[in-house]
Amino acid sequence: MMFTKPLRLLLCAGVSALALIPCALPAQAEELTQAVVRALNQHPTVIAALANRDALAHERQEYVSDYFPELNVSASSGRMYADNSTSRGLSVTRGAGYSWVNEGSVSLRQMIFDGFETMNRVEAASARKDSANLDIIDIRESLAMRAVAVYLDVLRNQETLERLRAQQVKLDDYIKRIETLVEEGVVDESMAAQARDVRAQLKSTEATVEGSLAVAKADYREVIGREPEGGMVLPGAQSGILPPDVEKAVQTALQTHPSLRAADLSAIAYERDAEAEEGVLYPDVSGEVSYLKRDQRDLIGGESLDTRAMLRVNWTLQTGGEQFSRIKKTKFRESESRARRQERERQIERAVRAAYADMDSTVRQVSVLKDRVRLGQDLMRTQTTQFEGARISLLQLMQTDNALFNSEMTLLNGEYRHLAAQYAALAGMGKLQESFNIAPVAAPAHE
Repeated sequence: MMFTKPLRLLLCAGVSALALIPCALPAQAEELTQAVVRALNQHPTVIAALANRDALAHERQEYVSDYFPELNVSASSGRMYADNSTSRGLSVTRGAGYSWVNEGSVSLRQMIFDGFETMNRVEAASARKDSANLDIIDIRESLAMRAVAVYLDVLRNQETLERLRAQQVKLDDYIKRIETLVEEGVVDESMAAQARDVRAQLKSTEATVEGSLAVAKADYREVIGREPEGGMVLPGAQSGILPPDVEKAVQTALQTHPSLRAADLSAIAYERDAEAEEGVLYPDVSGEVSYLKRDQRDLIGGESLDTRAMLRVNWTLQTGGEQFSRIKKTKFRESESRARRQERERQIERAVRAAYADMDSTVRQVSVLKDRVRLGQDLMRTQTTQFEGARISLLQLMQTDNALFNSEMTLLNGEYRHLAAQYAALAGMGKLQESFNIAPVAAPAHE
């Protein structure tokens, strides 16, 4: 028994140490900027866009290589049978002969003129590569907005659920007190039934919010790559970095938005493609230097050496109209690209105007809701005094408390909506990444 007390102290110390472990290693809060950066670095859409940009850079290099000489080296060795004027002239038997044949050749071809086709192909590829680089910025901008939306959605549902559960505790206390009054015969059962109905409505809302939170976390996992870990921090307002006037915001968006600049470059690429197709109608001029050596029996023709320096002109005109159809097709693609650009311009303007309208409406709504909450708080204080003076019932006080809670929840949703509208305005202008101080995408290093 002498070891009982030390053993008990040791066990208590062990349990205390285990209890302190979570406190010693708290889960680090994930701020909005961290979540956005994680999404931009890991989401497959960004990775795919980067791969497409790099592939287009190599496509450009393919066309650049047409400026350089083309070297062709070939060699062959084998057995041959010949019956020709040479073999018949040298043979006294049957006029034919067999021989081993070894042959090797080297040729160097340099394009001199191709109707400016290569030049236009290179410029088209350059425009597409630059357009793809701007597309990455636009894709990241849209992804950043999705990351902001899911972050705020999870945070809003979590806070709403916490408040609902806290309110649930308060309602349970009200109901217990009312049920005690029913048991004592002070009030009838109908008052308790009405109180339970208020609690049932709250439970229904709680179940809805739990479902919304589960969906929000699934969206968060899809965009960010994992569920939120640790706490989440409510970001500050972004109104300070937004243009105060919607017209100025629209003007800025139309001048600098990456998707519009990408569309301009895409149209330029199709324009250069059309000019390249027109270059096919001109003759191709190239210079060629070649060296050929063949070794075989004299009976077949003997050794031969062929060295040439040639200027070649090749002019191909297709009688079925394929060349002209490709030219027209490419010009229609250019027209389509410019129309898509105008369509995107309207979408951006609409997005900015809608975000500013949402900001304007929510800021006024939040102001009204704050007044409602203040009035509800004043009413709650007044009715608490009235209840203590036995002028109103406990059920009435409970209903007033629950009405105040509903006003606070409406205010909470309005504040989140106003914050989301600010981020939407930044995204509509193409300035969301800039607001997070996220550096733009660099061009491929192998250029």
